[in-house]
Amino acid sequence: MPRSVVGTACMYFKRFYLNNSVMEYHPRIIMLTCAFLACKVDEFNVSSPQFVGNLRESPLGQEKALEQILEYELLLIQQLNFHLVIHNPYRPLEGFLIDLKTRYPLLENPEVLRKTADDFLNRVALTDAYLLFTPSQIALAAILSSCSRAGINMESYLSESLMLKEDRTSLAKLLDGMKCMKNLIKKYELPRPEEVAALKQKLEKCHSLELSLNANP
Repeated sequence: MPRSVVGTACMYFKRFYLNNSVMEYHPRIIMLTCAFLACKVDEFNVSSPQFVGNLRESPLGQEKALEQILEYELLLIQQLNFHLVIHNPYRPLEGFLIDLKTRYPLLENPEVLRKTADDFLNRVALTDAYLLFTPSQIALAAILSSCSRAGINMESYLSESLMLKEDRTSLAKLLDGMKCMKNLIKKYELPRPEEVAALKQKLEKCHSLELSLNANP
């Protein structure tokens, strides 16, 4: 699955739970619905049987998952206010790399920045940065972070190529945003396996209770 589809699905997921609770809608089925819808919107052609066929489920489990995905798809679209086009930072990243190759001769091989820039984008996607900053800001932050790790000074690129020399306000705002993104990455910690297991148990118990209440009105 292309990373643009993954990025779109992640954004759908984050936006859905801004106004909804995991206590009401199980994250697994919402996650699958987000991925399925993202495939459609980003024109990654995959049929519904092919999509659920990738799940580690029995044929009966795959059939049930497909029924749930189709059931929740319209709800997801409504909760997203029908705003389905997502602008990910991957294209702006490519744009900045092309710009560095064509307009910034001081950097001999901009491709050396790609790996660490991609790593930055992967890590920042786990935070709320996609909800707080524009794709181009995130992409530029990835470039600058990569340069910083490689010991490359990009001050002249910002001031001359991006014409921020005279616009100190915009430059300061850009650097503040980059610091904020770095802090979000530093503060984010992956949950420990035991924490995940405990939360999963609570979640399953909650949804099992809801199902029993619906079955016995």
